[in-house]
Amino acid sequence: MEPKGIKILIVDDEEHTRLGYAEVLKLDGYSVETAENGQEGFKKAIENEFDIIITDLRMPEADGITFIQNLREHNIKTPVLIITAFGSYKTYKSAKNLGVIEYLNKPIRAKDLKSAIEKIIS
Repeated sequence: MEPKGIKILIVDDEEHTRLGYAEVLKLDGYSVETAENGQEGFKKAIENEFDIIITDLRMPEADGITFIQNLREHNIKTPVLIITAFGSYKTYKSAKNLGVIEYLNKPIRAKDLKSAIEKIIS
């Protein structure tokens, strides 16, 4: 599938990280929206249809797992990519049980982000 027309939501409380991912993906032709926490991300996911959601795990207000649980409880089955600096086997297992497709540990390179997105799309 071509990047054009693919809508991605990036949820991360760290502004430079969120905007950095958005910039990399926009340069590749993806349509990108951002949210700074799980609550804002959930609101955007309810209001819009996204093809992929990228989320951090540790965020104020609603962490990544809670955010994904809320999505699933509202029947939003959008593929999710978690990118975290605080990965553990427990969070990995919780994420996989919620249907998370990809799980990457920070720091990640642009090419790792792009290849994870391509894997989800294909």
